[in-house]
Amino acid sequence: MQARLTKADIHYWITSAIGIFIMLFFKFIPAPEPITPIGMEIIGIFIGMILLWSFIDPIWPSLLGILLLGCSSYASMNQILMNFLGDATVVQLIFMMILIGALVQSGLTDYIGRWFLTRKVINGKPWMFSFMVLLGVYALGATSSAFTPIFLFWPILYGIFKELGYKPKDKYPTLMLIAVVVIAIVGFSAAPFKDGPLILLNNYTTLSGNEINYTAFMGLTLPLSFLSIISIILLMKYILKPDVTLLKEVNTEMFNKNPLPPLNLKHKILSVAFIVYIIVMLLPGLLPADSPIRPFFNDNKYGFALAVVCILCFIKINGKFLIDYQSIANNHTQWSSIFIIGAALTIGNALTSDVTGVTPFLSKLLTPIFEGTGEITFIILVLILGLILTNFCNSVVIGIIFLPIILTFTQSMGIMPAPIIAIFIFVVLLGTITPAASPFSAIMHSNKSWLDSNDIYKYATLMTILILIITILVGIPLSNILF
Repeated sequence: MQARLTKADIHYWITSAIGIFIMLFFKFIPAPEPITPIGMEIIGIFIGMILLWSFIDPIWPSLLGILLLGCSSYASMNQILMNFLGDATVVQLIFMMILIGALVQSGLTDYIGRWFLTRKVINGKPWMFSFMVLLGVYALGATSSAFTPIFLFWPILYGIFKELGYKPKDKYPTLMLIAVVVIAIVGFSAAPFKDGPLILLNNYTTLSGNEINYTAFMGLTLPLSFLSIISIILLMKYILKPDVTLLKEVNTEMFNKNPLPPLNLKHKILSVAFIVYIIVMLLPGLLPADSPIRPFFNDNKYGFALAVVCILCFIKINGKFLIDYQSIANNHTQWSSIFIIGAALTIGNALTSDVTGVTPFLSKLLTPIFEGTGEITFIILVLILGLILTNFCNSVVIGIIFLPIILTFTQSMGIMPAPIIAIFIFVVLLGTITPAASPFSAIMHSNKSWLDSNDIYKYATLMTILILIITILVGIPLSNILF
């Protein structure tokens, strides 16, 4: 029997052909000044990758992009491959995924989520219950992966909704399921040791030669995150006004019916290891500038995740290794993210190098927009533009494109780039609205049983705009104090 092509198959092959065509032949378009022929070659590879990442797949377009860049006139294949998976940021990311995967695989994240749901303050208080759910989502999103709180709290909420009598696509369940994803992404955006912020912070260091203090970054993002959670609760309670009468039956006994076993030695060691990892990552910002040990922690921060994983792999409990590296690597290493980030960093750095002429071209193109604007107006325009674009393309990629542009204009305007870069990184990672914005948003759009696409676009947009407003009103002045 002959196989028939489906609409999805046709879309795959046509879009793939278009993407590959752009990657191969864009370089033959005459280059506008001051872009060089090498620049056109790299732009074509980059545009093709973005198209294929957004609509096809993260893996093979990344590999094809690296292959074509290695065959280009920009640099040798050996150099490109070293930059692709040999970059310190990518290596750090891989071992960070192993460490976080160990927490998830051990079940430790279940205990964190359960703690937030067993506080007596939620008894009979619908909006306090909602607040504690989102606070738990944020805590897990910031300390593990944005996937973890989604996959942990969604099933819990399904059970509560069904027990209380809510139906799929009722207003309150719709709002809470969307809010869980939005706040999980906020948690992902707020922690400087997580993959998205980490990549962009390190890219800023590569471009400028300066570092953004991780402690100061968290000093900015934690208040913004907390205010975002409160504001979303207030938005739901006073403006969107879902019926929460049934939620007055919620109490801690609903979650204590199936108690978790006591924490074991493995859980405790993993908890301590993760806390130690966070502390050593933040130490360079906490120690005095003249501290003799500060250079050690600052110079070796890329290796701390590796060090913690090494120690955990060494430890045995009851004859078994504390973490099973192979099992965790198979189940919790997100190679799609690693390949996208490795390729985006490699090609992004090539794109903004002096030999391409791309940065001067973008500066020339955007000067009419930004010229004559004050500092505040410039920041607001950058945040809005970044937030719009990030909901149609990979967030990290948009960040990598924008960082050199922000640096160029801050230098010409005579203002400090660090405060703007910090709040921009927080905002540009909020890919919350469209399926192409982030894998987390794609999961939300795939939940057809409980969510309607129109509701997702409407409510996720409202919540994201609210976070943007908070960032503008609070984040801009706070960033100028912290940096």
